Amino acid sequence: METDPIKLRGLILTKALALVERGAGWAQESVVLREVAKATGARASLADQQAILSAWHELFREGKLCWGYDLDNPNRPFFHVPALKEATVPS
Repeated sequence: METDPIKLRGLILTKALALVERGAGWAQESVVLREVAKATGARASLADQQAILSAWHELFREGKLCWGYDLDNPNRPFFHVPALKEATVPS
């Protein structure tokens, strides 16, 4: 699995951006994390799973993702991208 935290955050953000475009049913924490685990093969290792969780939470800390999709779905597990047009994948 990719262990570089910046590249891992980039992969997660890429998946999140693609899913949020599909609507509230897709803009959910578990959907993104499942897609990332599938893409990285991280299901077997607890360390890999925790690396994904840490990178996921870092994206919220950095302000690249925010909790809530809309006023009908304002909390976890739903999320949105605060500035979708300005969102960039870390390099």
